[in-house]
Amino acid sequence: MEGLRWSWLAAPYVLCALAFAAVGVAASLTRGDRVMRLGMIGAVVTALPWALCQALAAMAQDADSATRLLRLGQGPVALVGPNLLLLLLAVGGRLERFRWVARVSGIVGAIFVAIAWATKAVVPGVHRLDSGLYYMNPGPLTTLHLTQLILWLVIGVLIVRRSAPRAEQRRTLRLLLGMLVLGAVSSVDTLLLYTSSTPWGSYPIAWLPALLAAVVALYLVIRTDVLRPQGLDRGMAIELGTFAAAGGAAIVLALFFVDSSFTLAAATSITWAGLTALAWGIERARPAQVTEQRALDKFVARMAKADNGARIADRLAQLWHGAIGIAIRSTRWGDTLDLSPELAAWFVAHPQPFAVTELATMRLGEMRAPLEALGNHDANGLIVPLVDRDELVALVEAQYGKALRDAERELVVESARAAARAFAFVALARAAARERETEREVEIADALRLQAAASRDAELGPWVVAAEYRPGVRTTGAGWSALELGEGRLALLVTEAQTHGVPAALATAALTGAFAAATTTPVTLAELAATLRATADRIDEPVAAFVAILDATTIEWAGLGHPGAFLVGPIAEVPLASGSVKAVRPTATALADTGARAFPADTLLVVASSALRGDDAERWRERLRDQAPARGRLASVLVEKAANPTDDALAVVVRAR
Repeated sequence: MEGLRWSWLAAPYVLCALAFAAVGVAASLTRGDRVMRLGMIGAVVTALPWALCQALAAMAQDADSATRLLRLGQGPVALVGPNLLLLLLAVGGRLERFRWVARVSGIVGAIFVAIAWATKAVVPGVHRLDSGLYYMNPGPLTTLHLTQLILWLVIGVLIVRRSAPRAEQRRTLRLLLGMLVLGAVSSVDTLLLYTSSTPWGSYPIAWLPALLAAVVALYLVIRTDVLRPQGLDRGMAIELGTFAAAGGAAIVLALFFVDSSFTLAAATSITWAGLTALAWGIERARPAQVTEQRALDKFVARMAKADNGARIADRLAQLWHGAIGIAIRSTRWGDTLDLSPELAAWFVAHPQPFAVTELATMRLGEMRAPLEALGNHDANGLIVPLVDRDELVALVEAQYGKALRDAERELVVESARAAARAFAFVALARAAARERETEREVEIADALRLQAAASRDAELGPWVVAAEYRPGVRTTGAGWSALELGEGRLALLVTEAQTHGVPAALATAALTGAFAAATTTPVTLAELAATLRATADRIDEPVAAFVAILDATTIEWAGLGHPGAFLVGPIAEVPLASGSVKAVRPTATALADTGARAFPADTLLVVASSALRGDDAERWRERLRDQAPARGRLASVLVEKAANPTDDALAVVVRAR
């Protein structure tokens, strides 16, 4: 091996390599969509070895050195197409649906890289062109290896043209068509595989379209929103700076201080490790956000006394704009929060704030269309759900043109949590305000207690009790209580008075207290029913109750003047109905006043107030059959569809975990 010697034949490829490096640095320093940055940086990283090795091969003095260099550089070329495909799918918003295509392209590209490096199927050798440049000889897989770029780009074009939105489609197609034209021009160099000269000369021209593609990519990164830029990535800038410093230190050591290659490698590694640790330390050392923390503490304190939804929204907007610069467009709560139950449930499951630009690379499934419609495709949009006790109480739509830093995101999350609690309290106060016919103080306290305690899911051992409560114009004392008895047993009480206002609240409160006291020790259903009956006899106002004790296989129940309950299960032969969607139509059977029976798996126990059930028993049974597939949300669905606003609407659903 005779080594390398500078030749001007390498100059075009050196220029091309510098252009690729500029694109990689620009994409690394741009804070934006992670998938799009990954696709752009991956394409640059896999194309850069080709340009560097072509330049080094132009300086090679023997065929053996040129063969090794060209083989090394040609291998990663097979991964350029898969990286660009990943970028195109992300830009077009089709990555979630066609994720498998990106995976297949990556696997195929990796296989071709391994073949190119480990065998002679792609670069078996080299021959010298008339210009004096070494160029690779064709192997059995050379043509297929080189066409990977065009193949995956064509597949990406077909996917995006068929599926992307119109505005996104036009922008993506311009990018794709430009890359395809450049790829087609560079493919003309394949003539040099079989001859030492061409009609345009004996020097390859693939560097020219590659250089133009790098210039276009650099323009897209810096001047357009192809990466959905959100400012400078400060952490990456620090790491790149330390890398450059380590490289400079290695050059100085090699030129003036160190002669041993081993010592030079060790010193360079230690220098790089030390500078990298310093960079990480600088990035993690966050300055104390004194002003922002004081503003957040003041906001949280005010929210504890807030009693007006509009004032809560105004103070939240002032906090975000003053501390971070976020501009709130709208805050939807109460009656204005007109979201579908599925979308509200998605926000409850994903309560963290997110930018609209992040939707393109998120796994959303059926929620993609409503979420994109909610964000109106605003590149600077920011969605913040306000969730309290597993319930979406408000939704904030804002604008912020940068990526949220960790400290800023923490402030948004904490303030959103405090605002959600305040909105929930205001909603409870509004519900309690409907109780105007009797003594206001007692009815407000009772409505707040029932709303806070009833509208929730409780996990008690192997049982899940889901309840939903909607206060009426006049409270009827509808309430419930569930306690774990040990050994997988559950005691359930559902009450309902036959009067309204304060007497109803006091009557149900007395029964609930007696139930809690009786279940502190092991108790049977007969003993529990006797205790509740004795308590009801001492109350002046009439009150009804349904009490049940469940274990893994059986249920015992007693109805004390209560309209009763229903069991819902999946099997037609057993008169129970289930929320599971099966071929057999769910059936619902009412429980008698007292009794015991088997409680099969996938069975729901449904207890509802009279205002919810209505006078038509068959119609109520039909509603249970229709709504049974809701399972965990069955209580909410039943109350949402209740038509009578006069009395309290309460639904309690018990199921095994």
